[in-house]
Amino acid sequence: MSPSRTGPVGREQQTTPFNTILLRLCDATPALGAALVDFQGETVDFAGTLDPFDIKVAAAEWRIVLDLVHASKMWSWPQANQLLARGSRHSFAVVPLGEGYAIVAQLQRRSFALSERAVAEAARGLCREAGIELAGRADGIHWARVEVRTSADDDRRPDSIWLGGRWSPVLVLGRYREQELPPGEVGYRVRIAAETDVSLIREPLGVWYADDLAVE
Repeated sequence: MSPSRTGPVGREQQTTPFNTILLRLCDATPALGAALVDFQGETVDFAGTLDPFDIKVAAAEWRIVLDLVHASKMWSWPQANQLLARGSRHSFAVVPLGEGYAIVAQLQRRSFALSERAVAEAARGLCREAGIELAGRADGIHWARVEVRTSADDDRRPDSIWLGGRWSPVLVLGRYREQELPPGEVGYRVRIAAETDVSLIREPLGVWYADDLAVE
């Protein structure tokens, strides 16, 4: 993403480590702004290019909506782990975390998707920083965003990965078939340093993720 999309906005509160995590989420998705909100609707911190007042109001309002959904008697609604609302002017995503916390993100207009990998990474980081349990998101695969340098002949084929403060060459073992991935994604099984095999997935916005690789 371009720096202008995720550059700093005017703040009237001190920046916390949550800001870096939320900024990373915005950078990897169509989110114009994101906030971490508590069970009372108070914004803990936020990031993005939106006016602070606007993202805080949105966070408070969508926290109320989340409560209504979880209190609903509609089948499966109380167990909802993500809400998406698509609009012609604004779209929103709401992701509940543990102990009443939630991520509220305002997306680009008419957006109706938010990277599950980016959300999982943000949820892990926010819960770890807040010291709360990561509830309902143990999917068995630990996706983490990584920096990938691509081949000179193919900008969608990995050549090396930034790991441990240096570029580590990767050996491509195979490529996922198109039907195995969502539209617009490209995936490879690669070997790093002749001993570690991981999957590398390139999402439509050009962001790469690796599975079960300790990069955080």
